[in-house]
Amino acid sequence: MKDFTYNFVGKLDISEYVNYLKSHNWEEWTYRQDTWEVHSETKSVPIIADETYSNKGKKSKYYKYYENLLSNVKPILKKYYGNGEIIRIELVNLPSDSEVKQHKDTGESLTKDKRIHLVLETNNKVIFKVDGVEKNMKVGEMWEINNTKYHSVTNGGNTDRFHLIIDYKITNIV
Repeated sequence: MKDFTYNFVGKLDISEYVNYLKSHNWEEWTYRQDTWEVHSETKSVPIIADETYSNKGKKSKYYKYYENLLSNVKPILKKYYGNGEIIRIELVNLPSDSEVKQHKDTGESLTKDKRIHLVLETNNKVIFKVDGVEKNMKVGEMWEINNTKYHSVTNGGNTDRFHLIIDYKITNIV
């Protein structure tokens, strides 16, 4: 079992990407919020994903918007974790005055692979809590959360929060 709450992975200038957030169809893909009650107040856009949360996610039509950003993310992940591959990416909106209820992630991939949050837009009243430890993540920061421990998010602000959630599978292949 993982024995941390948060790991700071790195920081990026994401300013050129926030313009895309409002142009996505946030009602098109509802699998995440329809399947898991704890995510019912969120909205999501698949970037590399599938409904089984397997290691075989497919690039969606939205991938093109984030391809350049990911070319900057991949070297940071490789430096921090070693060789690996991005197996899933979802863009998740937590609207103002909403929450992701406390839960633990389950399933082989969600418990073994690294789950990194890249903050694209937030406010000072977005509080992430992992195993009782609270954090207000800042724009451009990349944080691995320990999703095998109880975690939740509350957006008490009056603006939406957008995170790019990236799942990274370490391969240790040179």
